[in-house]
Amino acid sequence: MNRQRLPLVLSAAALLIAVLGATPNGIAALTGGTVRVALFAKNAAKVGGIGASKKPKAGKLLPLGKNGKFPASVVPPGQRGPVGPIGSQGPQGFPGQKGAKGTTGPAGLKGATGPQGPVGAPGGLGVLNLGRANVVSRALAPNGAHSSVVAGADGLPLVAVFASGPDDLEAVHCADATCSSATTTTLDSTGNVGDFPSVTVGSDGLGVISYVDVTSGTLKVAHCTNVACTAAGLTTPDTSGNVGASQTSITVGTDGFPLISYFDTANANLVVAHCSTVTCSSATTTALDSTGNVGQDSSIAIGADGLGLVSYRDATNVHLKVAHCADVACSSATAATTLDSGTSVGGATSVTVGADGRGLVGYFDNGAANLKVAHCSDVACTAATAATVDSATFVGEYASISVGIDGLGVVSYWDHSSGLNLKVAHCVDVACSAATTTVVDSPNNVGSFSSLAIGADGLPLVTYRDVTNNGVRVAHCPNVFCVGYLRRR
Repeated sequence: MNRQRLPLVLSAAALLIAVLGATPNGIAALTGGTVRVALFAKNAAKVGGIGASKKPKAGKLLPLGKNGKFPASVVPPGQRGPVGPIGSQGPQGFPGQKGAKGTTGPAGLKGATGPQGPVGAPGGLGVLNLGRANVVSRALAPNGAHSSVVAGADGLPLVAVFASGPDDLEAVHCADATCSSATTTTLDSTGNVGDFPSVTVGSDGLGVISYVDVTSGTLKVAHCTNVACTAAGLTTPDTSGNVGASQTSITVGTDGFPLISYFDTANANLVVAHCSTVTCSSATTTALDSTGNVGQDSSIAIGADGLGLVSYRDATNVHLKVAHCADVACSSATAATTLDSGTSVGGATSVTVGADGRGLVGYFDNGAANLKVAHCSDVACTAATAATVDSATFVGEYASISVGIDGLGVVSYWDHSSGLNLKVAHCVDVACSAATTTVVDSPNNVGSFSSLAIGADGLPLVTYRDVTNNGVRVAHCPNVFCVGYLRRR
């Protein structure tokens, strides 16, 4: 057949089939009868004689997927192309559930102590400063000579006493703020011990007492095993045999270890012992001043800079001196300064730190027979202004100074001129340029070797010697002025 006429022939055949399909009897007319079953070509499911399959089979055609591609299972693996660039970061997902807490690690090393902040202004007068009661004074320890008092960690007074009869060191623990009753314990009775005791509260909250063992010429320390000090461990931080029967003084440094000042009789030096433990099981001793005969009647306190400040007597020149420690261990002094170079001054010194952060030193001016207080001009006490706070004839021996809750100094001392009485002076300002004075106990021979502390009730408490009755007495002040039945209008 001519190929050019083939499309025309096919078109005519298609038209004929369409016409016959539209006539119900069209096919019947061609076949001569009714057709009940549609005819189906046997090769209708094949393409070019090849059948199809939805799954890969040999000799079968496989249809493309909806994505227009053959399934990956029938595509042979090709060579991996290069890694494409990293896409941009997607949005942050929701936080996951918090995990269980891990075990706590070991504690780190303690950091260095920071510098002390500036001292605030003195506070105002509180209710306790205006007590409408009298001074309470009573006997505390029979046979007692020298004593030292501090407010214990339980808020009750703790007193170290040298009992001159048996020559023992005793601890007296008061039952209340006024010491209406007390428990007395002998801590050391080996030889002549306990002379010139000084007591403070250690960093562990227990009492610690420095004192002289006269028999062996050594410095000893008693560390209480409980707050009431019914027992103590004894140590000897200086075994040189040179420690003389002169005033010892103890405080606690910023490292938590006791710091003790005392007199080396053999070498006539001022010595400081820095304990290596809370119990003072061992110590390092340093001669802070060795110029002449120096170091008697010493007293030590921790200054506003965290370093020790020691007041003492220069017996060679009969002057008042202070030494400012160069470090916490007081291994040397930055200065040994003469504060008062008057005629025969500096006996029975006592040092504290005032509300302005500067040292206050109470002492006896033997030349004028007066009580004086020196106010340091700076933390290192390189200079001071001295004031006479009681000028009655022959007053001021055995001074002991502290700072009351009103921020002003308060001093206990012996009045030798008017009946051998115990007196207390209350400074009128931070520098103690003047003071009000009052007799606290009389008329017997009382008031020597006094020790003053501020109790847990905020009021002055004084222990002192009663020569007449051969014992130690205690006086509790009803207000910061230590004046009975004080009234303000």
